[in-house]
Amino acid sequence: MTSGGDEREGPVEDWFDGGDEPGGFRDPDAETWLEESERGPGGPRDRRPLLIGAAAALVLILLGVGVARLVSGGDDDEAATTTETVTTTAQQTEPATTAAETATTAAVTSTVPEDVTLQEGDSGEEVMALQEALAALGYDVGEPDGAFGPATTEAVKQFQADSGIPADGVAGPQTIKAINDALAATG
Repeated sequence: MTSGGDEREGPVEDWFDGGDEPGGFRDPDAETWLEESERGPGGPRDRRPLLIGAAAALVLILLGVGVARLVSGGDDDEAATTTETVTTTAQQTEPATTAAETATTAAVTSTVPEDVTLQEGDSGEEVMALQEALAALGYDVGEPDGAFGPATTEAVKQFQADSGIPADGVAGPQTIKAINDALAATG
């Protein structure tokens, strides 16, 4: 046995010795597997059609959800309600109550005389009290002016209908009592 040598008999082949060829021991034609896989089957492909298909599917899903929400009546009130709080600071230089609010507030505490019957064409303090009372209860009589006109007639009819009284537009004792009771319930 020789020390430091190969124990095999015969010439030793050095795999890393390329000899005179520029590619070493490798065959230059054998390197084509790498080039074929990049452009042929089994290798990396153009993924643009796949991405376009996925994007189209996502758009269709979102469109379907939107149509379903529209058909089902829109947003759920509880889920879609967004509350936004805005803080503002205002300096008041005048009283917070206007003249119209003061008149309405006074009408709530006053009552309409129950011993009269009021109808279209009447005028006076009783009609003014009736108009203010109806306005305080949320019925549109226009500007209370003491003249029982078409707007007051309509307001009386609406009140009567809401109160279960035959709606004839005439403020008789039953209607006036119901108005006074409604005023007392709000005040």
